[in-house]
Amino acid sequence: MDITISEIFEQLALTFAVFLRIGPAIALTPGYGESSTPARVKLAIAFFLSAAMVPIVENKLPGQDLTYDQMVRFLLAETVFGFFLGIVSRGILLLLEQAGVVISQVVSLAQLVGNATALLPVIGHVLTVTGLAIIMSGPLGKQIILAFVVSYELSVGSLPLILHAIAEIGSKIVNFVFVNGVALAGSFLVLFFVYYLFTGFVNKAMPQFMVSFVGIPFVALLSIYYLHRNSELILTVWQEKSLSILMMPFEALK
Repeated sequence: MDITISEIFEQLALTFAVFLRIGPAIALTPGYGESSTPARVKLAIAFFLSAAMVPIVENKLPGQDLTYDQMVRFLLAETVFGFFLGIVSRGILLLLEQAGVVISQVVSLAQLVGNATALLPVIGHVLTVTGLAIIMSGPLGKQIILAFVVSYELSVGSLPLILHAIAEIGSKIVNFVFVNGVALAGSFLVLFFVYYLFTGFVNKAMPQFMVSFVGIPFVALLSIYYLHRNSELILTVWQEKSLSILMMPFEALK
């Protein structure tokens, strides 16, 4: 079957229309959008993903007979909505980072090492790297891409409506991240509350005993062991909460 030049340009135009939304989304998506990922790789992933999505969402795209004003509105709306989808997907990783921050503060290991791109507590760094590995190798990464595809079923509306939705859903995501970040670290909060309460009684009963000399290494070893025993449960619950974050735009804009 012969393909004409006009058909090629038509497909490129459709790919660019999808790229307007997928490009900003991929730039902020966990894994694909990390600062350690080269910009050329991000562009290549966004372009080929946009080309693959064209047959699926072609009937959701506007025709080619748009006026100048309609074209500008479409460009702005799609780009802003793409950034919004990327921020929503980034909330998945922020949830895990928040849990790591709370755990590190509880066990007093908040300032040992950091990430190469942003300062993170040591436990937050471990959980974040593990979460990225799960996203890139497990079904959660596929769910993120699926959310980008299904987003074309939403009624996006004009740019002011998109900005209103971003403000509303963004506040819900921030609240969700903080509440559930503390919930993921709940077992550590209970365990170390009991530990610090016990060491306080020991210090009060035996002032001459050097509680900190024994307690600091014990806390470090206990936290490593407890994280090893409970990391699977934390990551399993985190993946379930991540799906709730991905569903927030669909619940608000359906």
